[in-house]
Order: sequence, then structure tokens, then C-alpha cells
Amino acid sequence: MSKRNKSIYIVVKGRQPGVYTQWEGPQGARAQVEGYPGAIFKGFYTTEEAYNWLNAQPHHILAPTLKEWSAKQGTAGTNDTLDSLLENHLSKGGIVIFTDGSALGNPGPGGYGAVVLKNQSRQEISGGFRYTTNNRMELTACIAALESLHPPAEVLLITDSAYVCRAITEGWLQRWTNNFWRRHDGKPVENVDLWQRLDHLCRRFQVQFYWIKGHNATVENEVCDRLARSAALQPDLPEDAGFQVRYLTD
Repeated sequence: MSKRNKSIYIVVKGRQPGVYTQWEGPQGARAQVEGYPGAIFKGFYTTEEAYNWLNAQPHHILAPTLKEWSAKQGTAGTNDTLDSLLENHLSKGGIVIFTDGSALGNPGPGGYGAVVLKNQSRQEISGGFRYTTNNRMELTACIAALESLHPPAEVLLITDSAYVCRAITEGWLQRWTNNFWRRHDGKPVENVDLWQRLDHLCRRFQVQFYWIKGHNATVENEVCDRLARSAALQPDLPEDAGFQVRYLTD
């Protein structure tokens, strides 16, 4: 079997930051990073992977050329690519989940929303809390949707939260579990009660996380946003016990 080669390289820090379609040669990514102190770069198999990774990075570290490339990708048919991905996943019997979370004031009244798509069904899930944060609601949306399923299931979970997606795709969650829920600096992981629940669910199901840009005309993402905001505005919301415990003991 032939080895699959990466087709695109992003150089964030190097001699000439930018996007490269080859590794070798004077115009390749290698020439930009080899021997360059503190070089930051990454290779990808598809443009979509590169776009998703780049847009999950802190934008203050990105060169103007990378921002321009990312903006072009954001308007270059990414919805068509996502639609194709969804159709393929559903046709194989998989489950697709869209999620979103919102906190008015952050912290403040918060809500979460999720849409669960199966081959022949669609389900909306939402709820809210009296006082919480945006990140907690993003996590809760994922948890509520996954808890509605029965194993076995192959899940494609689509979120506009870089906080959630990067923790999974870049291995943060695995490192936290290995380090007894401590960060690299020794401090406790925030929202550990929710991360532990999500970690359990990711072990129970086969879950692939996929990041999309929020408010980018993706229909189900917009639905989740409306569900989350509507839930946050409901009267007599329950307390978010996990957040209250942390908040009161800080």
C-alpha cells in the first residue's frame, strides 16, 4: 500500500509564513522552517483540514497572508464540503450532531442547543441554567446530545467552539486525564466536571469532532444558536451546580 502524502502545509512562523502545496524544493515549506529558530508549521492531507486547524488557532499569532487565505477558504464553498461530509456519514448509518452554547453576560444566564441527525430522523435538544459560562454551555450541548444516544454509534459532532474541538483534536483532553486533571502548569482543569462526562461519552461512542465557523450560514448551526439563546432567556432556570461550586470556592 502506498503512503498517503500530505498535500498542504501551513507555516505560521518561518522565513516566509504562508500556505504551501509541497514540502520539498525552494518553494516548499521545508525551506521556510528548516533551521529557523522556533518554527511553527503543520502539514495536512486536505484543504479542509488545514482550514479547520488554522481557524482554531489564536488569531494574534497569524501572519496577514494566513488570515487572507483563511478568509478566502471561509467563502469558498465550505458549506458544500460540509454537506458532502454529512451526506456520506449519514449514508453509512452514522449520526451527525450539531451543537452550540451561549451565556448572556458570560457568566450569566446560559443555554445550550443541539440537533441530532440520523438517516430518517431529526431531534432538537436544548436547556439552560441560571448562571453559567459560554464554555460550560458549549460542553453541555455536546454532553446532552451524546447522552441521548444508545451505543454503538459512530458520531460526527460539529461545533463552532474552538475550546471544545481543540481539546479533543489536539490531545488536550487525553493529557488532562493522564495528568489527573491538571494542566501543564499544574493548575486544575476548568470545567472538569463536564470534561469528565464528555470524556466518558467519547469512550462510549466513536466520536469525530469537526469545527466550523459560527454564523456562517450553516443551517443547523444557526438552529442550535437559536435554541441556546432561547433557552438562556427562559424563566426559573435551574442552577448550574458545577459552576456554582467552582465560583463559590474560588
